Amino acid sequence: MADVLTVVAKLRAAKGKGEALAALLAEQAAAVRKAEPGCLVYRVHRSTRDADLFLFYETYADDAAFELHRKAPHLAAYRERREQERLTEGPAEVEVFRSFTE
Repeated sequence: MADVLTVVAKLRAAKGKGEALAALLAEQAAAVRKAEPGCLVYRVHRSTRDADLFLFYETYADDAAFELHRKAPHLAAYRERREQERLTEGPAEVEVFRSFTE
């Protein structure tokens, strides 16, 4: 599919909070898959070398699907809980890519 958006993001758990963050991320992934038909892929990965490092790989059908994701109430709730529970260390590193081949 040409012209889809793929988001790659890295997030680090705060010290001692890796399992709690992993559980929250699993909940978030399920919420996205359930509520966002324009999200083609939403996978969260955990580093095999550093259990506190997580990587998101997300693919959206188009700009509108990505914008819907960015404004979704479940994303706001996830971020709020992540901050309240102080589950992360530092900001997320996010990069958005647009495909240009099939």
